[in-house]
Amino acid sequence: MTAPQALEKYRSPGPERLKLYASLFVLILMTAVLGRGRPGDLGTRETLRRSPFARVMFMDIGVLGTLGALYLVLNGKTALRVPAALATLFVGSFALLPALAWEDWQEMGERREGQSI
Repeated sequence: MTAPQALEKYRSPGPERLKLYASLFVLILMTAVLGRGRPGDLGTRETLRRSPFARVMFMDIGVLGTLGALYLVLNGKTALRVPAALATLFVGSFALLPALAWEDWQEMGERREGQSI
């Protein structure tokens, strides 16, 4: 089964995939830095205590981070993959996105070197 044409540019390492990683990283960083509490905000602990949906979403973030770490360990080719996977278990996408970008960057460099020979 092939991906829709619009998604094909993300199938393999390349500039488009690096731009996607960078955009997602900037968005998550901006949310962390600029996403302050608002008046009447319950806060993280109270929200998790009161809302089953919030608890499930919080667990889902952990599951996706774990799957991302596993993907990185199994499919990564650089020495960074294991430390980055461990860091992903603690800080999530803040470690995973740069590690995936680094893996792609390295693979793109190897392809360039192979073409110049």
